[in-house]
Amino acid sequence: MRDKKTQITLAVLFFILSFAITMQVKSIIKNSSSENGEITRVEEAKEELVKKDLQIEDLKNRLLAATNDLDNYRKEAEQNTDGAKAMASELERYKILAGLTDVKGKGVTVTLSDSTAEPDAGKSASSYIIHDSDLRTIVNELRSADAEAISVNGERLVSSSEIRCVGPTIIINGNKYVPPFEIKAIGEPDMLEAALKLKGGIIDQLKSLYGFDISIAKSAEIKIGKYSGIVSFKYAKSAE
Repeated sequence: MRDKKTQITLAVLFFILSFAITMQVKSIIKNSSSENGEITRVEEAKEELVKKDLQIEDLKNRLLAATNDLDNYRKEAEQNTDGAKAMASELERYKILAGLTDVKGKGVTVTLSDSTAEPDAGKSASSYIIHDSDLRTIVNELRSADAEAISVNGERLVSSSEIRCVGPTIIINGNKYVPPFEIKAIGEPDMLEAALKLKGGIIDQLKSLYGFDISIAKSAEIKIGKYSGIVSFKYAKSAE
């Protein structure tokens, strides 16, 4: 009877004592008789509750920290609205320059086809078909007139774009094309048209000397798609 009273007393003390004292009681209880099994289970449950409480407290602290961080980010965003807008605008400008986004605006559309005229005596028949050099010259004229975006047969021209002849076809951005060709350019229409119609310029020569069928149309809105290839750099790296 005395042993049982002692066990009950220990159990009551167990719920009153702090966690640190409980750890000491644990080592004593483990050496007791088998009747102490229930006390051991209570002790384990107590330890598990303490662990859960600690985990919950830790999660609360993390949530509080995350909430504070979010508030700080929101305040910074509100304070730097103008800066964020400026950065977004600058990023959009670079995407347009790099050809990585669809664009639209006023500009001109140039269409050209091979000449149907009979070759003059002493002139090669190849002079009466469109060559890669003709397209490149027209593109360069448009660029010199401040064209902001250019495409040839739907291919957006970027810094790595190639325009070159391979047999009877012209390769642009790795794709083969044959006449007719359609060149779109976004910019000030009158300036672009004037650059192309320059007396003695590429279009004047192609039309007057070889009879090429070339037309220039100004438009209030032209749409040019983004570059469809993959932009990658193998050797070039930022110098910063």
